Amino acid sequence: MMRCCGSEKGFTLLEIIAVLVILSILTAIAVPKYVSLDQSARERAIDAAISELNGRETLTWSNHKITSSGYLGDDRIFGSVAGPSPPVDYHLGADYTWGGSLAIGGGIVTFEKFPVNLTRTASTTGQPGSWSR
Repeated sequence: MMRCCGSEKGFTLLEIIAVLVILSILTAIAVPKYVSLDQSARERAIDAAISELNGRETLTWSNHKITSSGYLGDDRIFGSVAGPSPPVDYHLGADYTWGGSLAIGGGIVTFEKFPVNLTRTASTTGQPGSWSR
């Protein structure tokens, strides 16, 4: 009798249940993090777009400041009136589009079908314009 049962190999029911419990716990932790990863990536892409816009605003503002005519107003930096140097380029790439209208006070930027309202603080003689959510 010992010879027949002693050579059988396999897992007990208790071992299988323990593995299933461990897998369930890992799944409960990993799945929500994976699902929120997509939203987090979109948020980071919008943050990168805002940083890019702020960098472009600063560069354009600086270029206007060093011209012989100097700073002539926010409407020239934004591009609604022609100025001594080119206005800010607001094209951020193929994945970004401006929804509705891009206005001197802000606009709606869309990243892969997800729109975000942005506001723009006007530039002054002392500081460039800035974009924020």
